[in-house]
Amino acid sequence: MTTVDKKLYDCDATLTDTQVLDFCKNGYLLLEGVVPDEVNRKSLAHCDEESFYEPTSILQQDWFLEHVICNRAAAGAVRSLLGADFHLPVLMSNHRFTAPGPAQGWHVDGNFKFGPELNNLQVFYYPQDTPLEMGPTQVMPGSHLVRNKARFMAHLDGIRGMVSTTAPAGSIFITAYQIWHRRGPAS
Repeated sequence: MTTVDKKLYDCDATLTDTQVLDFCKNGYLLLEGVVPDEVNRKSLAHCDEESFYEPTSILQQDWFLEHVICNRAAAGAVRSLLGADFHLPVLMSNHRFTAPGPAQGWHVDGNFKFGPELNNLQVFYYPQDTPLEMGPTQVMPGSHLVRNKARFMAHLDGIRGMVSTTAPAGSIFITAYQIWHRRGPAS
């Protein structure tokens, strides 16, 4: 295997056709509590030790690769959405912050090409319980299908139909890369 080959991954698809169509329509999928508690504890400890915004070294930990990145439920969902031989991440970001804090402005992460095709995903992992009070990511279902500019969305606050991704520890949340999202207000 070459270095590039090591970054590719294939597994069995795990989503039904209905789940794939729901994702294509809404732009997100929540897999609740699919990572074991021991891995959640190790992940939090690692991020406490390496408090840098991008703790990419966690991707070199076998336990993290096996139970989070190549998690059967998450990888199977990604396989269902992107097809065989998808690329594993080479960058990891840590979005924890100290509450209280206001919501972010609505935005789409940069470096994507807008279109109806599903070529890229964002994958969020919650190693701890994430109730509404912690300000979890909020998404606008279906917004990945509407080309819009930040200046038309960033100033908006709560939008009817938005979804707060509250979830128990060990949950993995997958979105279409171009979905409108923000960090919710945290109390």
